[in-house]
Amino acid sequence: MTTDTNTTEAPKKKSWIEGLTQEMIDKQLALYQTRVKHPAMQKLLDDLMPLLMPHSESNIIIVTGATGVGKSTLTRVVLKSLMDEFAQLVMSDAAVIPMISVEAYANGDVRHGFKGLFQGLIQELAEPGAEQKTPVTIKEGRMVVAPQAKYTVEGLRTVLEKALTLRRTRVGVIDEAAHLMRFGKDAAVMDTLKSIANTSGCKWLLVGSFDLFDLVVENGQVARRTTILNLERYQLEAPEDRVMFRDVVKKLQARWPADDVPNFVAISDALLEVSLGCVGLLKSLLLDASAMQLRNGGVWKPEFLKKAAKANKLREVIRREIELGEAKVRDALHGESLWDDDTFSKLVHKMETA
Repeated sequence: MTTDTNTTEAPKKKSWIEGLTQEMIDKQLALYQTRVKHPAMQKLLDDLMPLLMPHSESNIIIVTGATGVGKSTLTRVVLKSLMDEFAQLVMSDAAVIPMISVEAYANGDVRHGFKGLFQGLIQELAEPGAEQKTPVTIKEGRMVVAPQAKYTVEGLRTVLEKALTLRRTRVGVIDEAAHLMRFGKDAAVMDTLKSIANTSGCKWLLVGSFDLFDLVVENGQVARRTTILNLERYQLEAPEDRVMFRDVVKKLQARWPADDVPNFVAISDALLEVSLGCVGLLKSLLLDASAMQLRNGGVWKPEFLKKAAKANKLREVIRREIELGEAKVRDALHGESLWDDDTFSKLVHKMETA
């Protein structure tokens, strides 16, 4: 029996890291991890922090923003600011957990949405042995032991309220909070958070897409206790935004992972337009372009930029979603009251001269 020595093997697929040095990979990661603080973020923080203080009656604060505008970065900045704010409280009592933060992830099971959220919050509160404790529910105003093998949503809520009170938790941050809309009817979701805020004294900061506004509009009691803030994107029509966006491009360009660095600063206005003023979309574009360059042995080709730009139809979907969302929340934002500038100026004059 003879063996056919002419049989050819299928060519092996190249690994994405083939031809890349560790230094290139590290630099690409550094570009990915670069965080750029939008000046609008500081203005939002200045408005937000007073609302999170104990004696403000805004128990639910919603922060919206376009996709890629920097909401995740904002959440990290807020958490750091809260840590600084509550540092003295923690030092005076080690048992205090003044703030907690979770992500309202979508697990595909609508029925167990609140169950997963409550479990995540309880874990953040470091409630020991929560999974072994006997679940309880409230029936006719009385606590009743529920002998199920697993916690009910009602039982978990009771544990959560007790833990929030004992830990003296002041703020609960829920990122990707638009996923709460999958947990049930909008009114029920907000009533639940409002009720927990009332019983525990913990305020809720919900960070997510413009759809969060829909959680508020059907309930006057919720609207009374809710404040909405929006993280603005850079606008091509605003000269100061164009200058600031150019600085963003300059900072990202300084982290370019290849020695052959394209002059993106020279086309910052075009990048502002194509990214819809959102740094996250800008970074996605630059990361894709840099990956193409690294796979090309570090040699830059202009077509990499065109390939990396979001396809026009997809960009149009994003643009339409952003503009509709901004229009939805425009008149509901913090500071957009009954009084226009002219009317308010007259009120101030009357107050000062009476």
